[in-house]
Amino acid sequence: MRLRKKNNSVKAQLEKILNDYHCNYDIQTDENGTTVYDFEFQAGHFIAAIRKQDDCVEVTYPTMATFPMSQLPLVRSKCNQHNNSNILFKFTYSINEEKGEIQVHMSFFNNSLNAENFTHELKAAFHFQHEWTRDYDEAVSMSKDYNSIDLESELYKHQREMHLLRSQERIHQISNCNSNEFLLTDGTLPLPLIDMLQTIEPIFKAQMLFLTVNTISGQQRLEDEKAILNYDLRRALVEGEGDEARLVRDYAVLDLHYKLGHDEKPMMATIALTAEGDDKKSVYTRVTVTLPVHNASRANSLNNDERFPHSKSFLIALDRDAGKQFQEFKYMWTDAQLKMKNGEQGNMSEEEILLSQEKDADVAYNLYWGQQYFSDKRFYEAITHLENVFNSHRKCYFDMKGEEKRMFMEVAYKLGFCYNELGLYKQAYYYLDLMANDGNIRHTMELVNTMANSRDLRVFNFTDGVMEEVKRNFENEDEVPDSIRQFVNFLRRRRGYALIDFGQLDEAEKIFMRMLHEEENSDYAQRELTYIRHLRCLEKKDDQPDDNAKQAEDSANSGSESQGHIDLPF
Repeated sequence: MRLRKKNNSVKAQLEKILNDYHCNYDIQTDENGTTVYDFEFQAGHFIAAIRKQDDCVEVTYPTMATFPMSQLPLVRSKCNQHNNSNILFKFTYSINEEKGEIQVHMSFFNNSLNAENFTHELKAAFHFQHEWTRDYDEAVSMSKDYNSIDLESELYKHQREMHLLRSQERIHQISNCNSNEFLLTDGTLPLPLIDMLQTIEPIFKAQMLFLTVNTISGQQRLEDEKAILNYDLRRALVEGEGDEARLVRDYAVLDLHYKLGHDEKPMMATIALTAEGDDKKSVYTRVTVTLPVHNASRANSLNNDERFPHSKSFLIALDRDAGKQFQEFKYMWTDAQLKMKNGEQGNMSEEEILLSQEKDADVAYNLYWGQQYFSDKRFYEAITHLENVFNSHRKCYFDMKGEEKRMFMEVAYKLGFCYNELGLYKQAYYYLDLMANDGNIRHTMELVNTMANSRDLRVFNFTDGVMEEVKRNFENEDEVPDSIRQFVNFLRRRRGYALIDFGQLDEAEKIFMRMLHEEENSDYAQRELTYIRHLRCLEKKDDQPDDNAKQAEDSANSGSESQGHIDLPF
């Protein structure tokens, strides 16, 4: 009885709101006792349902949008995306078989039935309708880029790659420690120490003195240079082959003693190996390499980064099922070719399309595993495979057609990305410079990351040129897509970062001061401003914060804004 009274009260409140706002409505009650109000609000058709046992109203916007059946994967992915990000409105779809179309619905619950709140939510429905359809239109454009309307997996890969791109956007650290993480694996083959040293100059060129391997069982000393360079990092903690491979110790510490020249004093690098567990496919070991401070010399100036201690941390894996890799590739290659032959391009990922176009089995094998390792952040191993693909097609560059050339550039992009992750910036730039003007945001971001992280002077002219081009193309702020806004903010942050590295603290400060008022940039700007104050304290040899920087920041927080290098329209 109490529920019925409350239910009647809810109906009365809803009817009062609809009458006050002059909404035409019809009332029906179904066999379950649910009262349904069919009404119009600001030219929008809504349905409000009050169930017999409830004291709240479920409001539905039944036909928010309609689309042809061919767009079902896109509609599904957009509904999933907005349901994950919107806590108030829920998006569903149904199929009208008679009309052969998809209808998208929006719904929300209202508990208070306050007139102001209720109408505010109805108006918000129009806003989210516009936002949903705008995102859908962008997804249609993106599906053309990917050659697929199934964006569930494609968007995940895109977002993951954008996250990786942003992870290369560094923030200045007060510490001198520089730690990079990447994953190395190469099946069941040994991973000799020399392979790792090839990425850590100048140790690779050094004279090896001896190597000590310290474990809980004792110490082993290697003095033969060949034995040192061929020491298998995979086997330091692991014994057994194939399915029998297992971790036999939790850690080991390698001390590598070397000399950089005949007149140099001996130095030592520490290589810590730590067990990272295993799964059905692989046994994992984390490697952390700490390098010493190198003395200043003609080849190693006072400003050279090699004079400061730094470390690299990465994973290596002993694969248990490496012998099955060819069967997996052959199945995926054949499947991709069959899909292409049957005209199923719309249901294929970019990786599948690229794989289907490769006719040479050896190149296709390298292409497949290069892309797999790239997706799994196994950047070191991906390089070997992707370079095989790049080199095999490079000689045919001038004979390539549009799609073939685009795919070739994608391989080059992945190679540049891998080298950037390993901190090998010259190699990264070699590949990324090929696509400096191709208009692809991902490619441009990675090239900027490489230049900024390597302190390349070209970063300033390049970022200025890109931002000026944006200004020319988008004179009206309302026309700028969110993706372009985010891209421009990325360029501004990277430019400010590079200015700090080149000692232009005043100009960098102006850029970051303006960002303090921008939601996407404020946290990053605050940290960089703190770093600028730290540098000024070091210049003054004073532990107190720099008063000028502090006053400038206080002024920015109170509402005044400094202008950036380029005054963009948004």
